[in-house]
Amino acid sequence: MPTSNPRVNVTLSPSLDALVARLAAAERVSKSMVLRELLEASEPALQVAVSMMEASEGATAVARERIAADMLKTVETINGVRDMAQAMAVNAARDLADSAKAIKGRRPSRQVRDSGPGGVGAGRRPKPKGPPSSNRGVKS
Repeated sequence: MPTSNPRVNVTLSPSLDALVARLAAAERVSKSMVLRELLEASEPALQVAVSMMEASEGATAVARERIAADMLKTVETINGVRDMAQAMAVNAARDLADSAKAIKGRRPSRQVRDSGPGGVGAGRRPKPKGPPSSNRGVKS
């Protein structure tokens, strides 16, 4: 079936292909969908880079050097933010994995606060107020 979108062949390294395959399996989509979504997410940054490159074509050598230095600073800043975001994601994933490991297949029982000997939480649950939900509205 013909498509209106252009197609591009891309050769990936084995490690990158394996990573894209794992991501595709986790999201239950095709590898091409994963790559398309990644490129679409980076489209604004690509537009800025292309615009700056096109603008630098007519610039003087000094202006080009200044643009290149500014771009390098921007890339370094972005990489720092990316690294922090990745660290946060890794920590969140680790916390999620630890929580998943702690679950043994059953929901833990609710803990009732102990209010002293013979009090509300003295080893038993408080009595519910009113009739059970199945008897509500029943008149005798």
